[in-house]
Amino acid sequence: MARVIAVAVPKGGTGKTTTTLNLGAALAERGQRVLLVDFDPQGNLTQALGLRPGDLDHTVYSAIKHFLTSYESRLEQAVQQTPAGLDVIPTSARLNLANDELAVAIQREFVLQKLLAPLHERYDIILIDTLPYLGVLVVNALVAATEIVIPLQAEYLATESVSLILEQVQLMRRSGLNPNLLITGILLTMVDQRTVINREAVAYARKAFGSQVPVFQAMIKRSVRVPESQASHQTLLRYDPQGDVAGAYRALAEEVLRAAPPK
Repeated sequence: MARVIAVAVPKGGTGKTTTTLNLGAALAERGQRVLLVDFDPQGNLTQALGLRPGDLDHTVYSAIKHFLTSYESRLEQAVQQTPAGLDVIPTSARLNLANDELAVAIQREFVLQKLLAPLHERYDIILIDTLPYLGVLVVNALVAATEIVIPLQAEYLATESVSLILEQVQLMRRSGLNPNLLITGILLTMVDQRTVINREAVAYARKAFGSQVPVFQAMIKRSVRVPESQASHQTLLRYDPQGDVAGAYRALAEEVLRAAPPK
């Protein structure tokens, strides 16, 4: 059964898409069979992999639409192979419509879980890129997930969003929606240790959260290579394979693999 890891935190600009893409690439480099799921209507992950949402007949939204009328999963039709060596389930802006459609659905929180179930045997790891808020789509991702990776921008103002997602995980467990949801770790992103305030923010985050949940040793530096790689539709591991950020994602992949729960 695949490990399903949601990359989630209710704040924009923390590097969720960058982490989903490049952690996935680093895991694939280690021989893992990886599927990425773009579950954010902005479609940044889809576009970073060179796909045009408007040209696609099958997306995660079309699979949701079909499921809500038939209760049959056809998500495999949306799987796209990419030159990055990763498979992806793309999205489009139409995923915004799913908020209202899922609101009246039977067992609305479990739709993504049921859609992904037939794909578990094909992959070792499924990574879900999520929206920067805590609505029904993110709840679907957290129900479908076995684990969660929480990106934390290295700034004091970003720590409140981590507290919110930690509370949400506790709620998922207590409510029975996902009693076994694990926190794989908090990932510090956009780190610039040349500045005192950034170094202090990193130290504060490790102290504030390290006693509650794992905080990865790997940290993702702020780098112009990130937007450059996405504009060229490449992972950082291909665009700048010897760079610091690519190396950090390789180190992160090693930590994620070591954190695999016992079978």
